[in-house]
Amino acid sequence: MNTCALCGTELDDIYCFFCEMELDKRYILKDGERLHQSKMFKGVPDRSLIFRSTKELMSMETIDLLCLLRDARSFRAEVFKLRHLRHQAERQGGYNDTVQELEDYSYKQYEDATRKVWVIENIIKDRLGYYPERVTMNFLNMYIDRMEHSERKKKNMIIAQSIKS
Repeated sequence: MNTCALCGTELDDIYCFFCEMELDKRYILKDGERLHQSKMFKGVPDRSLIFRSTKELMSMETIDLLCLLRDARSFRAEVFKLRHLRHQAERQGGYNDTVQELEDYSYKQYEDATRKVWVIENIIKDRLGYYPERVTMNFLNMYIDRMEHSERKKKNMIIAQSIKS
């Protein structure tokens, strides 16, 4: 029998009367099954994903966004160092057209990187209620452990029938 993956209610079609809403296919499962992770964590996503559109970032898994946040913050720090190099060149009297190009490039890159960090932080905050100040390997490992534990421990949502005397 088809059941709602959110509450376990038996379904006649795609409408769940308990949740009072039409369900996407993802939320229609069999025999009280719980939601599955849409995918298991497969490793750190490619850094180039940082500059995907906001809509694309919103469709990514939270664990991938957490890893991406770590990379985005690292990238932003690298771009900030470019700005520092520009200031060093100016102090050493080496300011020329090349340094001006570096300055223009580094400021634009820094602004873009900062805005992407904000986008990723806000998507994570919307999902988790907060965004982590620091995304350490320990933080990521704990998050992954919790995901795996939840997957292993899942039980179907079936209400036991009481025995009538």
